[in-house]
Amino acid sequence: MRDGGQDGPADEPGVVSLIGMGGIGKTQLALEYAHRHAQDYALVWWVGADQLAAVMAGLTALASQLGLTAVQPSLLIRALWVELATRDDWLLVYDNLDDLGAMNDLLPPDGGKLLITGRDPRIGRIGTRIDVPEFERDESITLLSRRCPTLSPEDADRVAAAVGDLPLSVEQVGCFLDETGLETSEYLRLLQSQPTESGLDDRTVSAHPGLVSVVATSRDRLVATAGPTAATLLDRLAFLAPEPIPLGSDPAVGPPRFGVRLGDTATAALAVRKIVTLGLARHADNALQMHRLVHTLLRARLPQAEHGVIHHAAEELLATITLGDPDTPESWPEYGMIVPHVRELLSSAAALPGPQLDADGFRALVLKVQRYLYFSGQSRSAVDICRITRESWTERLGPDHPDTLNSGYNLASNLFELGEYAQAKEVDQDVWERRCRVLGMDHPDTIRSAHQLAADLCDLGDFAGARALDEQGWQHRSRLLGEDHPDTLQSAHYLGSDLYELGERERARDINEEVWRRRQRVLGETHPDTLHSAHHLASDLCDLGELERARELELWVLEQRRRRLGEDHPDTLRSRHYLAITLHQMGDCTQARELNEEVWNRRRQLHGDDHPDTLRSAYSLADDLAALGEHARARELHRDTLVRRRSVLGEGHPDTKRSAQALAEVPSAP
Repeated sequence: MRDGGQDGPADEPGVVSLIGMGGIGKTQLALEYAHRHAQDYALVWWVGADQLAAVMAGLTALASQLGLTAVQPSLLIRALWVELATRDDWLLVYDNLDDLGAMNDLLPPDGGKLLITGRDPRIGRIGTRIDVPEFERDESITLLSRRCPTLSPEDADRVAAAVGDLPLSVEQVGCFLDETGLETSEYLRLLQSQPTESGLDDRTVSAHPGLVSVVATSRDRLVATAGPTAATLLDRLAFLAPEPIPLGSDPAVGPPRFGVRLGDTATAALAVRKIVTLGLARHADNALQMHRLVHTLLRARLPQAEHGVIHHAAEELLATITLGDPDTPESWPEYGMIVPHVRELLSSAAALPGPQLDADGFRALVLKVQRYLYFSGQSRSAVDICRITRESWTERLGPDHPDTLNSGYNLASNLFELGEYAQAKEVDQDVWERRCRVLGMDHPDTIRSAHQLAADLCDLGDFAGARALDEQGWQHRSRLLGEDHPDTLQSAHYLGSDLYELGERERARDINEEVWRRRQRVLGETHPDTLHSAHHLASDLCDLGELERARELELWVLEQRRRRLGEDHPDTLRSRHYLAITLHQMGDCTQARELNEEVWNRRRQLHGDDHPDTLRSAYSLADDLAALGEHARARELHRDTLVRRRSVLGEGHPDTKRSAQALAEVPSAP
C-alpha cells in the first residue's frame, strides 16, 4: 500500500490483501488507508467479512444505497457487480475475511479497488499480499506515551518489549496503565503472573475485542474445525518457547526432516494449517512461531491442575527431535534452534503443582544440549541449565542416577571453561566418588570423571595430583581398549599436559607428538581432538626452542579452528594466544603485542576481566610491552594481573607466583 499523497489509485493493484495475526493492526491499517484516500474514490464501502451472512448483508446494503433492486439477495449482488463493472471510482473493504471458499462468488469485478484483511495466509493468493508486521519499537513507544503520558520512554520501551510490540496490546496496555496508575515493574509482574488480568481483555477505543477474547475465540474455532487433536498440539506448543519450532516429518514416508514430529502426515498437516489460518502462529522456513502474548494467554487459559500433564507432553514432543553430535559444528545450528525451548521447559517446571518426573527422552535431549553449549563455547549459558537439572534431577531421580551424574559432569566441564576451577573441582569430586561407588573404577564414565577432576587439579596448581589420576586413567584405558582407541589417546593427551606443567617438557613433547600422529591416523587431521594435540605439541616445541616448527604448526591449527569454530570461540583464541607467545620467543614482539592485545580484548568481552584465560592474555601482553620498552604500562598491567590472580587463584598458585616475579623484573620508570 502506498503512502498518502503519492501516486493515485490507478497506479495500485486492483486487489490487496493485508495478512496477519489477530491484534496486529490490519483493520486499523485499512481504516487509515480509507480515511487518507477517501477523496480518491466516489464510493467507499466497508464490509465486515468474518461471516458469510455479514458479507451478503453488507453487499446488499451497498446495492440498495446505489438504488439497485432485485427479488433475491444473490440477484441483487449480481446487479451490484454489473454496476461496479461500469466504473473505476470505488473502494471495497472486506474486513476480517474468514471463509476463503465463499470468495468465489463474492469477488467484485475489475475496475475499482478491493482491500481485504484477514489472518489466513491463503487470502494472499487473491491479489497482492502484504504481511502486516508488529510495530517498530519507536511506534510502540509513541502510542504508549500517547495513551499514558506519565510513562517515561525507558519504561515504555520495557512495556513494548514485554508485549512484543503487538499493536492491539500496546493500545490496551497503554490505556490500562493510564487508568490504574501502576508502576511499570508492578505491571510487568502482573503481566507475567496473571496475563488475563493485565488489561489484555479490555476493548480498545475503537471497540476492537481484547486480545484475550481474540485468542480464546481462535482456539475454540481450532477445536471446531480441526478437532481436539490440533487443540492438544497447540496447548503443548504453548509450553515451549515463543521462538521458531522446527517441524519434522513422518519417518514412515521418507527421509526424516529435522524438527518435532507431530504425528502422521495427514494429522500434522491439518493441525499446522488450521493453527496458521486462525492466526495463532506463523509458519515460515518449516517452523511454527507464536507471538509471545498469544503463547502466554494460551498457557494461562489452561487449568493449573492440567499444567503438569501438558508440560510432560511438551517434553515428549520436543524429544522427538533427532539431533547430531553436539561436538560437531555442522550440528550446532539445529541445537541453537531448540535451546530456547529446553530453557522454557526447565524454567517452567519449577512452578508445576506436585511432584513431576521429566520424560526420559527429554532428559537425554537436555544432556546433549548441555554438551553442545560446552563445545560451542557457550559455557555461561550451559552452567545455568546444568545447575537447574542437577538440582531438579537430584530431587526427583536421586543423586546417583546416571542422568543426575551426567548433568553434574557437564556442570563441572562448563564451570572449568569459565575459570571457576574450585567450584568445578567440588562438583567433579562428588561425581567421581559416586561413579566409583556405583559404577566401579573401570567404567568409562568413572575414568572420564577422573580425567576431568585431574584437569581441575592441574589448573589449581596440583600438578602431581593431576598426573596421578591421569596416569591411572591411561593405564585403565590402555588395558581395556587398546593403544589406538580414541579414549586411550585422550588419556595420553591429558598425561602429556601434566608432564608439561611438571617441567618434563621433552617427555611431554614426545607423548604429544605420538598422540597427534595416532589421532591423525585414527580420527583424521582436522578432528577437534587432533587439533588439540597439535596445539599442545606446538606449545611444547616453543618451550624447547623449536620455534619455526611451533609457529607453522600453530598457524595451521589456528586456520582450522577459525574455519570450523569462528573467531571468538575459546579454542580459536587459545591458538592465537599461543601463536603470540611463539612470536615473542622468536623476537617479533611488535606482532606478538598486536595479537595479544586483540586476544586480550576479545577475552575480556567474552569472559570478563578475571577469567584465567583473560589473565593469561594480560600477562603475555605485559611481557610484550616490557620487551618493547613500554615499562610503565607493562608494570601497570602486571600489577593488575597479579592482584586479580591473587583474588581468583590464590597467593600460592603457580600463575600468581609468575605474575609476582614478572612484575619484579620490569624496570622501574626513571
